[in-house]
Amino acid sequence: MRKKKGQLLVVTLLLLLILATIIPVMVLYVQSEARWSVKQGQNTNAFQLAEAAVDRGYQKITESTTTWGSVQAGQQLSGFHLDTAYTDLSGGSYAISVTSGPGLQTATIIGIGRDKNLKEVRALQVIFTNSLVSGNTGIAAANGVLMSGSNVEVEWGSIMSPKSITIGSKVHPSYWSAGSIDLDANGPTPPNCDAPSCWWWHSYNSQIPPIPSIDFGFYQSSAAASGTSPCGKAYYINGSTSGGCSDHTGHSFYITGNWTSFDGDIVGNVIVLGNLSFRNGSLSTLSSYPATVPPQAWQQYCHDWGSYQAYDANANGKPPCFGSLNNTYRASNVTYAVSPAVHGLMYIGGNLTLPNGGGNSDILHGVIIVQGTADITTNSHGHIYYDPAFASNIQTTIILLSRQSWKDIVQPWPGGLP
Repeated sequence: MRKKKGQLLVVTLLLLLILATIIPVMVLYVQSEARWSVKQGQNTNAFQLAEAAVDRGYQKITESTTTWGSVQAGQQLSGFHLDTAYTDLSGGSYAISVTSGPGLQTATIIGIGRDKNLKEVRALQVIFTNSLVSGNTGIAAANGVLMSGSNVEVEWGSIMSPKSITIGSKVHPSYWSAGSIDLDANGPTPPNCDAPSCWWWHSYNSQIPPIPSIDFGFYQSSAAASGTSPCGKAYYINGSTSGGCSDHTGHSFYITGNWTSFDGDIVGNVIVLGNLSFRNGSLSTLSSYPATVPPQAWQQYCHDWGSYQAYDANANGKPPCFGSLNNTYRASNVTYAVSPAVHGLMYIGGNLTLPNGGGNSDILHGVIIVQGTADITTNSHGHIYYDPAFASNIQTTIILLSRQSWKDIVQPWPGGLP
């Protein structure tokens, strides 16, 4: 009996020892869990405040083209360079940084959120780009593009239209359409790209952006104030005109009617509300100059890699499109000699017709926007080169921002702010 009592005593002592060990651990775990729950709640709250900061920054830069222009010019916006602690939300405070870059027509917004208990800080960095002409587009035409059998080559930028595109035998650049592309034999039934790579053309694409809303008032007033070009042609013509013009001033021509037999070596913008047709034969062109190859021009040549390698020696020996359109490669300090008839923006409110017949050198270095049909089915030989610098400076009546990147970053609460 005594032996049994002794055994029970030992077991009881062991149980008490185990409980004495487990209970403090359980209490510590519960306390830690409570602290982690609080911390997680504060962290989530700070993250939501950072999101609110980015949203407020976005609303600011889209409030007007003037505000966007100020940001692009490098000006600091009051309240948006980490100089203000916003406390309009109950969960805590947030600060905002808005700067231009990293590229043309882009802006970087950093939102920093801090929980009201001052324990947790979260930060987000979002880069927005102004989709004036989406996807490094060299030619955008609202009513379709015709280039079957064309001897003209479009270089460094894509061709985009919400209507049909006729490519013919072309193998570059890339083509984007909300309608049909003649290479798509199965109509709207997927796949609607050069599967499986989808590097070259995309038909029936619902993501095609609208044609940019040009600020005609800006271009008209600018042209009217500029007076007369050195070639004797007025910059602003309320009606139609024809023939050529040699002008290297960078001013804008604004024609309310048609411009027929277009010719001339022009540096600047050509805004024609009617139709524009080039004259046949060789065009007057600018003297040859080194044009900067856009950093992402290589994305237009995945199906014709040899053509891009002729522009960028750094691509020699590399696989087409460096193996993926998502490759981070950017051409840097790569130039190519061009001698176009126009270096600038060409906007046509009606239809565009390129020269039909005769030899020709380079036609344009810049960007072409057509509200009608872009007919570049021509027997003339030449090139149209995309220049993002002109595309990024198009004056529009609205801002069309798209998110280029989003990431969670580590950044402390700005010093000096409460």
